Amino acid sequence: MAQKPRQLAIRFSLRINSRLAEIWRWNAERYGDAHATQYVELLRNQTLALRSEYAKGRVVPKSHSYRYLTLKKRSRGHGYVVVYQILEAEVYIIYYFHTAQDWVIQLKTMLREE
Repeated sequence: MAQKPRQLAIRFSLRINSRLAEIWRWNAERYGDAHATQYVELLRNQTLALRSEYAKGRVVPKSHSYRYLTLKKRSRGHGYVVVYQILEAEVYIIYYFHTAQDWVIQLKTMLREE
C-alpha cells in the first residue's frame, strides 16, 4: 500500500500577487471580469494542489533545484507554467510564465537578477 505524500505548506514569492493581477487584467480586457476571476482562481487552485502533489512537476532543465508544472483550463491551447521549489517543509512558488514564452530563459534571467 502506497503512502500518501506528506502535505507541505505553500509559500508564494513576492512577485506572485502582481503576476496574478497582470494575468487577471489581460483576461479581463479580452474576455471580461468574470472570466478573468475564474481563470485566476483556477491557477490558484491548481497551485494549491501542489501541497500534496508537489512531485507531479518536472525538473527544470539545467536548474535541477526547481520544478515546473503546466496549468491549463483545457488540454489544448495555452496556459501557464508554474515554477516552484520543494523545500524542507514547504513548496515555494516562484513565478507563472505563459506557455508561449521561452520561460526557461526568462527564469534564468530572473534568478540571476535576484
